[in-house]
Amino acid sequence: MMKHGDAAWAAIGLAVLVYELCAPPGQLLSEAVDKYRDGHPILTNGLIVFLAGHLLRIWPRPIDPLHQLAIRTRRC
Repeated sequence: MMKHGDAAWAAIGLAVLVYELCAPPGQLLSEAVDKYRDGHPILTNGLIVFLAGHLLRIWPRPIDPLHQLAIRTRRC
């Protein structure tokens, strides 16, 4: 049986796939990140590293802000 997290990742993957297939020329998600990195390289690269660290479980849960936000705002 598919769990909520599995369904969420499937939805994210499908949304990215559909967007990339339908995006106007020059408007791919990776091209948007290129634009963000040109304007704000430290912030953009920092956010990418932070999110990758979260997904790779590099940040310990007690200090991972995304994990802490999820457990503090869980309403369901």
